[in-house]
Amino acid sequence: MKLLWILSFTFLFFQDTPYKPKEEFELKLDLQFRPRPKPDGNKIELEKRTLSNSGMPAPYLYLNLRILKPVTEEVRVKVMQSPNETLLNKKLDPTVVVRLDMGFTDDIKDRVTPYHYFINFLSKDKAPLSKIEIFFEKDGTYLVNGEKRGKL
Repeated sequence: MKLLWILSFTFLFFQDTPYKPKEEFELKLDLQFRPRPKPDGNKIELEKRTLSNSGMPAPYLYLNLRILKPVTEEVRVKVMQSPNETLLNKKLDPTVVVRLDMGFTDDIKDRVTPYHYFINFLSKDKAPLSKIEIFFEKDGTYLVNGEKRGKL
């Protein structure tokens, strides 16, 4: 009996959060061209850069998330990037578009900046109810909840 209780608790505790159905949200890419910042002369950069810092504009990516069908139990949104760093944690307003700053597209492809994101929708007691997973492959293909959506 004790083993059954432990297995049940383990299953509930480690149960994976389900993906948010694609009918409930809209995710749009906003690609802009921005000049790369000039490196600080006093700092040594160890990061790999694809484009030179010549001041030429480079593609820069924003993601705009809009909730189409709000779920009343989902009251908070928490955005995490690949090394489990929280980018955003706030009360969810379904009428507002959540704008995520992804960075330069070449840096995403070269793995200089984060390339894996989780958008978690939480209940009022901060329990995860659903999630959206965004992953950028090295060739620029991006996946939303494991489904191929396009290429940068």
